[in-house]
Amino acid sequence: MINTINAVTIRKRWKNYVHDQEAHPLKYFKPTTLGELVTIVQDAEQKNYTVKAVGSGHSSSDIALCRDYMVGTHGLNHELDISALSLSEQGVKQAGNLCFVECGIRVKALNKLLQNKNKALINMGAYDGQTIAGVISTSTHGSGMTLGSLSSFLKAVVLVGEGGVIYHIEPSAATAISKSAVQLSGFPNITFIQDDDHFNAVGVNIGCMGIIYAVVIEIMDSYFLMENRKFSCWKDVKPLLENRELLNNNRHLEVLVSAYKNKENDYTCMVTERNIVPPRKSGPIIPRGHRKIIYEIILRIVPDFILDAIMRTIINRLPKLIPWMAKLLINSLTDKDYIDRSFRVLNLGRANNLSAYATEIAFPSNKFIDATEAILQIVHKSVEEGMQYLSAPFSLRFVKTNHFFLSMQYGQENDFVCMIEFPTVNRSVGGMEMLSRIEAAMYAFGGIPHWGQVNHIGGHSDARLDKLYPRYHDWMNVYKHYCSKGTFQNDFSRRAGIEIC
Repeated sequence: MINTINAVTIRKRWKNYVHDQEAHPLKYFKPTTLGELVTIVQDAEQKNYTVKAVGSGHSSSDIALCRDYMVGTHGLNHELDISALSLSEQGVKQAGNLCFVECGIRVKALNKLLQNKNKALINMGAYDGQTIAGVISTSTHGSGMTLGSLSSFLKAVVLVGEGGVIYHIEPSAATAISKSAVQLSGFPNITFIQDDDHFNAVGVNIGCMGIIYAVVIEIMDSYFLMENRKFSCWKDVKPLLENRELLNNNRHLEVLVSAYKNKENDYTCMVTERNIVPPRKSGPIIPRGHRKIIYEIILRIVPDFILDAIMRTIINRLPKLIPWMAKLLINSLTDKDYIDRSFRVLNLGRANNLSAYATEIAFPSNKFIDATEAILQIVHKSVEEGMQYLSAPFSLRFVKTNHFFLSMQYGQENDFVCMIEFPTVNRSVGGMEMLSRIEAAMYAFGGIPHWGQVNHIGGHSDARLDKLYPRYHDWMNVYKHYCSKGTFQNDFSRRAGIEIC
């Protein structure tokens, strides 16, 4: 039966985007239909193999690695007809702002699809190469105290579970958009589940409960953003964050911090403010409002591997120049009155192509200032003791809490978390050690690592899932329903402590 899938590769060497995570699965599949997904899962179970779906590999952690059947999802990249949903009265009211797509569509392609309909994602991260299922399953986020992670806009999930059973999962009827299971040609027996616990567990399931085939997400009318990025310093930014002035006055807010003191004995910062503005037309040659044009041209002309080599040479051979390089990086990003469509402004651009990995940690709204101060002290001490540097500025982004049990942003309504990300150039001396040192210290501030970034979840008592997530046991109860045979277990889930007893 498995021979009906043409795109099967053996002896596949799968790597993530920076080539620091590698897997050699028994078989690598590239399905293009729901029927093929069902067949793959059924065949794996018959042969006592496990299954793992992967997207674009834009993850610094080992979350995508597997030994047995790896399923590449890029062939499942189409929009589905919203009329296939049996919408409830509430769903009918929202229909104009619902989008039904397959799991493997990249955010970039989704943005283009929505633009053609004069629609847009409500929010997105700084990169558009991931698949929609990948960003939802790991609770990937953008910025905005009133805007949640990408999973926050999830309305329904179509999931292939053990036995090839197809599930249509939504929250309870009070907030659901459907009144019965989705109608998909050739699949008359789709199991319809309306349950808050199931939805809140499956929504952020880190690939452990099955293979997401499709999702319904909430969208909005197309909009433009104005971006202003300006220099500041930590002593000036800190009180504005403490009293929430910056947070309350901007739809999106990010703060980039150099971990090294400047001539004024302070830490250089860049504050990014983004807000919705009326649409503007582009100029005849250069778009009206743009990021620093010289730096953008350099990033487009100079090959990525050359930029990587230059940065790595400075970091590994001339480490005392790292503070200067951090300031240069901040300077290259400053701009004023950059106006464009939302998805272009929210995308960091070519800088995403640099070979780097990161650790990112979520902090409660009352702990992120103390955590930031601790990070600065850790970096200072590491430089003084052993010349280990954080090779790039670290960022603070603010994200509304949500209700998904294993989301880093899980929390009370009307609150937010601060996501602090510490990137480092790939293959830099002391880079991984620095990230590990920071992560270990951050649990004391209520920190919860991002699933898709470098993390050591499960590695010691402070990183146990039952300590990090208050609804972990509820998540496990749902997990046992969808993965009772262990079909979707892998080395990552075992390392994190997620196992069927």
